[in-house]
Amino acid sequence: MSELNNTFIQQMSQGQLYLFDCIDSTNEYLLTYCKTVPQGSVCIAKTQTAGRGRRGRQWVAPQGNLNYSLIWYYPIQQNLLLSPLSLIIGLMVIESLQQQGVKDLSIKWPNDVYHKGQKVAGVLVELQTSLPNIYLVMGIGINLAKIMDKQDKINQPVSNLSEYAIDYNQLVICLTKKLHQVLIDYPQTGFKSYTQIWQHYDLFFQKEVSVITETQTYCGISQGINHKGELLLKLPNNEILMFSIGDVSLRQK
Repeated sequence: MSELNNTFIQQMSQGQLYLFDCIDSTNEYLLTYCKTVPQGSVCIAKTQTAGRGRRGRQWVAPQGNLNYSLIWYYPIQQNLLLSPLSLIIGLMVIESLQQQGVKDLSIKWPNDVYHKGQKVAGVLVELQTSLPNIYLVMGIGINLAKIMDKQDKINQPVSNLSEYAIDYNQLVICLTKKLHQVLIDYPQTGFKSYTQIWQHYDLFFQKEVSVITETQTYCGISQGINHKGELLLKLPNNEILMFSIGDVSLRQK
């Protein structure tokens, strides 16, 4: 961690770096101190005891993986559509891993990153409002090392990137630079400019899937996403349904 500390701080364009050997949750740390930590700050921990994923699930985070969170805020009066940001963050994870030589990457809507058909990274964006700003904490977990003793806690097929010689420092530096630039540009660019490239990595594009909501399951053919980052599902009667990010689960049939 000391090498990361020295290398990373020198190249951070803004914000501070908070490093922990062990913490309950890097997201929770930045949410707790959102009004005092500088814009663009990053929190990284070797291990997390209470890491969380989407829909309240536990994120298993053994030592050797990347447990990373970044904080940003926008004035509430800008009235930005923020939900698509989580899709862009998934893209930035892919681009950062590609620069480390990782191939065969894809995205499962909205932001799970897959390698050769198995999940290797996840994104959780959490919001907190405190006038005059809305604070975003973006948590990213990447399976860089093999998971040996916690497989029984994971409810889906997962993999890791241990076959690649990934430079931990350079991965963190690259990812942070990309996120800073995206977040600076987002009020002007929005999500529309990312739609095509996101669809290029779409794991389930034109495949038969099930979309599971709190009340119903819909089956059809995935049509990708729209300019708001909503999932498009074509039903057997050719009707197109749109699903926003939230309590929705997507599975291939």
